[in-house]
Amino acid sequence: MEGLRTDQAPPLAIPGAFFLTAPMALVAAGVLALVAGPDGLSTRWSPPILAITHLFTLGYLGSIMLGAMYQVVPVVAGVPVPGARAAHAVLAGWIGGVTALVAAFLTGDPHGFVVAAALLAAAALGFALPVAVALAHAPSRTPPVLGMKVAMIAFALVVTVGLALAGRRAGLPLPAVDFLALVDGHAAVGTLVWVGGLLSAVSWQVVPMFYLAPAPPTWSTRPAVVLIATTLAAIPGVVLLGGSPLAVAVAAVPALGVVWVVHPAVTIRAIVGRKRKRADYSLRFWLAGLAFAGLAAGLVPVAWAWEPRGVLLLGWTAAFGWAGLVTHGMLSRIVPFLVWFHRFSPLVGRVRVPSMRELLPESRLGPALALHGATVVVGLLGIATGIAGILGVAAVLLIATGVALEVNLARTLLRRPAG
Repeated sequence: MEGLRTDQAPPLAIPGAFFLTAPMALVAAGVLALVAGPDGLSTRWSPPILAITHLFTLGYLGSIMLGAMYQVVPVVAGVPVPGARAAHAVLAGWIGGVTALVAAFLTGDPHGFVVAAALLAAAALGFALPVAVALAHAPSRTPPVLGMKVAMIAFALVVTVGLALAGRRAGLPLPAVDFLALVDGHAAVGTLVWVGGLLSAVSWQVVPMFYLAPAPPTWSTRPAVVLIATTLAAIPGVVLLGGSPLAVAVAAVPALGVVWVVHPAVTIRAIVGRKRKRADYSLRFWLAGLAFAGLAAGLVPVAWAWEPRGVLLLGWTAAFGWAGLVTHGMLSRIVPFLVWFHRFSPLVGRVRVPSMRELLPESRLGPALALHGATVVVGLLGIATGIAGILGVAAVLLIATGVALEVNLARTLLRRPAG
């Protein structure tokens, strides 16, 4: 906790509301996959796949990451986010925008894309401006803070390109660039720089703090920020200069190497080297997610060689295997800590207060990990084979995973001192 400004933390309701929203996106994605069936899940361009992809990236990961930034920026960077209570309006716009976007993908209605773009643009602006102001005034220049700054630039770029692509669906012209390169660049910056960069930066603070692991070595943090920023600068340049999807893939290599190879290897080594050898379920989420990061890296050439299933395998592994498991593990520690800090820490020494483990016990995390892990594996089998029954089981498991996460978060966030 040294160097952290816990006194700057926002009210629990702000990150809590974002975190509670995320599992609903998983349930919606599972229901949609179940309804779509194998024919609707056969290519990255099908309306159900586009909708499910954005439920994962915006609905699930996006909700968690926006909520986490409201919490992490004041505590780690030492500067409160101005007007943080407006986060509730941001969340309302975010939910409305994601819902409208999913509906637009499924119906193909151009007006739906206009509504979705307007809501998401307003929500993104309402989030990004105050967070950027806070980060700009942050006195700290540590790798986690620098990593968050790079991730926020990536967020702005991803949203901008996403709005342009939504505009194209609504009938507006795109810039004269290679369309596939633009889409791949959008996906690469979103996955590797926004999601990967932020997860890496936050983990440099969270893993030593919550898991008593050694701090990451300097050689693995500051250079990582530089390499991730290199990809952030290179991909837009490649796209604007008329580069091909292959050129975009080459530009993504620096961030890919950091996020899916070096960071997992260094973090796993730190976890294994802990003095406390007992691995709880939260830590196992991390280990599983980091292992799937390596698989995602290995699937990159498969995505190129085995269209369309290779792309779907890579997307599923990255979104729900790597990022999904890591964020699930983060929530299983961060949410109990926030509840304990806000509601129970003032009572220490006066009455008995529950520990963080009691707020979200292992008996509830074990089934959640089993469901999430099984969903990833069965989903990979279903995508690889295209067998309807396996895909149906994966969809049901995805729904169950979302429900389990929602129940665990809600029960923890509702805990209050007796009396």
